[in-house]
Amino acid sequence: MHRISTSLFAFSLLSSLAALGCTDDPPTPTELRGNISSDLGNVLREANAAFTGSTDALPGSVPLAMVDRALGANPGLGLGLRAMTAQLVAPRTGAGPANGTAAIDADAQIAYLNDKLFTDANHVGDGIYQVPASLVCARTTFDPTGQPIETIDAKCAEQLAKAELRIRTAKDGGALVFAIQLDADHDEPLRLTLTHTSIALTADLDGAQRAFVALATVFGQDVPNAALSGQLTGKLEILGTAKAKAQLTIDRALSIKFAKAGADLAGAEAFVVSSAAAEAFSVTLDGAQKSGTLAIGLGETAVKIPALDAGKRFELDLPGATATVSLTAGQPLALTHLGLGNRSTTISINGVRAQTIDLNPQDGRAFGATVSHDPATGTDTFAVTPKLDLQMSVDHAVLGDVLPVYDVTRVLLAGSLRSTATTGQVEVSTGSLTIATNPTSYGVAAVSGQCVMGTDVTDPSTGALFTRWTVGACR
Repeated sequence: MHRISTSLFAFSLLSSLAALGCTDDPPTPTELRGNISSDLGNVLREANAAFTGSTDALPGSVPLAMVDRALGANPGLGLGLRAMTAQLVAPRTGAGPANGTAAIDADAQIAYLNDKLFTDANHVGDGIYQVPASLVCARTTFDPTGQPIETIDAKCAEQLAKAELRIRTAKDGGALVFAIQLDADHDEPLRLTLTHTSIALTADLDGAQRAFVALATVFGQDVPNAALSGQLTGKLEILGTAKAKAQLTIDRALSIKFAKAGADLAGAEAFVVSSAAAEAFSVTLDGAQKSGTLAIGLGETAVKIPALDAGKRFELDLPGATATVSLTAGQPLALTHLGLGNRSTTISINGVRAQTIDLNPQDGRAFGATVSHDPATGTDTFAVTPKLDLQMSVDHAVLGDVLPVYDVTRVLLAGSLRSTATTGQVEVSTGSLTIATNPTSYGVAAVSGQCVMGTDVTDPSTGALFTRWTVGACR
């Protein structure tokens, strides 16, 4: 049995990408450890307080289960409401911060950095620290009696020495900057900036490419057939007592391409991901007020996956993804500007369009919603503004899959839905709900006061399981 004795969180704090550009004298080891104890300790402890206090504002899973029952027949919705709100609900289940446990052990992370990495023995001068093999290459095995045996993996230690992994530290005004250095040129692919109220980790993919090209030469390997560019920053900021904000920003447009040796990076055998500069994601949690806000602002994004055994090259064209989610303890979950960009989202196979998804194409391509649960009655409500109009088309010939009994081509909700966890039916509380299908005979339409029910049915000709929708009086 083997276990790598490293702290992934703490080790990520050591990263750094672009040149630092700091002119202050580097901190002494004693100053550095003091700042880590004070600044990192403050950030992690306040972040823990923000998260543990604000979980009371998160909704339970019951309202979302109702939405799932009402709209779950539509796979395209996975790009929107359910995918975003499910992430908010997840922390309420199982052990962890939702049960009062700190999300991060601040004392353990500080001790790891101060006692094992940023020591006097590891300091080589000018604010630069070597990363010893004991931190990266330690292995724990167990003897027949179950006693642990600590060893250093010799091959790992040899490779670590070749990589010339070091940490450069510097002062930039009131901030500490940490930079990972790699190879003989000391390329710096990641940069972390620490203040008393924030941690920011910046990844420069241009610098990362230079580093892995240099390391390939060091290790006698072929240079990877890849091209990377762009920059992104993740930041955790303390806004006040028990109030924190985490965000991910694409500072420069991302472009990631790689393929097997000799393949054209612009050809069908390349894996490609690109995403425009954007404030892609942020979440603010206020433990004192038991509230929070989630904002998504992903820009135009494309994913191309090379053909596999079936010879199909998958291509996703996502114009964007936006949403703002506001949550406060005892209040409905409020969602605004849920959208998928300013045009159709498409999936293509070998350059031929196979699926198209449009969200509210006649209503600004976005909608708002509230999701609430009444514990007294066990009733859940999902209300949309101005409406939810999800339109989809699919070409199964292009996909090369088996024809289903029907496809859902449109989900149109103008009003609100109401349900309970046990009835298996969804009531149109106000307005109307339409589920359109191809062939049309499997679709339904319901108005206020009617209930929509879904029953699993087996197609006698193919044995395929599908959902048969019916409309009737509510039970």
